[in-house]
Amino acid sequence: MSKETKLSSWIEMAEGLYEFLNRRNTTIHYDFKDLDVFVPQTTGEDSARAKWTVNGTVSLSTSEKPQGS
Repeated sequence: MSKETKLSSWIEMAEGLYEFLNRRNTTIHYDFKDLDVFVPQTTGEDSARAKWTVNGTVSLSTSEKPQGS
């Protein structure tokens, strides 16, 4: 699978989640303890990564303004 295909798959997944949340007026809550996330600082396989540690709740919710607002 090419890098472009992987990126496209992630974008499609994110768009699908966004649409799902909007249709159902839903909020998703995740509770983490000592979750380490390594975030690339630039693009490329050998990019340095920043380490983020999450302890607590992450909430995902969406809303859209009516068109013309």
